Amino acid sequence: MSIKITRTLRILLVVFIAVYIGLTVKGATPSQTSFETMRKVIAKYQNKNTQLGNNQAVKRLYKLNPADYEGVLLYQPSSTMNAEEILVVKLKDKSQANDVKNAIEERKKTQLNTFKGYGAAQTDLLNKSIIDVQPNYILYVVDGKASVIDDAFRKAL
Repeated sequence: MSIKITRTLRILLVVFIAVYIGLTVKGATPSQTSFETMRKVIAKYQNKNTQLGNNQAVKRLYKLNPADYEGVLLYQPSSTMNAEEILVVKLKDKSQANDVKNAIEERKKTQLNTFKGYGAAQTDLLNKSIIDVQPNYILYVVDGKASVIDDAFRKAL
């Protein structure tokens, strides 16, 4: 009788592991949220320290070509003395995620070097910034309310 129980437990364990691996490999499903809807959600968080950036600003600051993505929204610093910004990218394909994430990390590194030594408040904002990578959206936010903006971003997904 104990051999049957052991065999049954082994089979159940194998099935459980297979299901777990299957779910893990599948990952999260892409959001069906339109870029326009996401734009409206994020626009609520623009503040006096940021201004709407254009495609040239995205290319200059992030070395990304907005035409390669389904949508790109940038609120860039309105002054060189400010680090606050928000970038939202809707990917055409999940294979683009690493390139976008690397571009964001490079931008953050550049900004940290810019404010090093004299911009303690801006450096603190950069150190508390959020990079949120989802299956087809990426958010980068440097703001005193970064976690609130990230929560709104996640709810909009």
